[in-house]
Amino acid sequence: MYEFVLKNNRVIDVGERNVVMAVKDYGRGKPRFIINLPTTRDDLWMYLWERKIPVKVFIEIPSEGLNSGERGKGKEPEEKPA
Repeated sequence: MYEFVLKNNRVIDVGERNVVMAVKDYGRGKPRFIINLPTTRDDLWMYLWERKIPVKVFIEIPSEGLNSGERGKGKEPEEKPA
């Protein structure tokens, strides 16, 4: 079934995700980051993993995501003039 689905629709939208720091020190003081996939499609991820099917990952950053990302660094959100 997945072979048919993957041949017809080769782009899988995994929805909005966050980049997570998995380990702060992953050898030589370098951090390691991960992106968690939605568990609703675990059977598909297992299919790809078992068959060692390579995937390409593209990251799209929405324009509103750039503005909200600064708030995560402890900065107060800037107020817009009225």
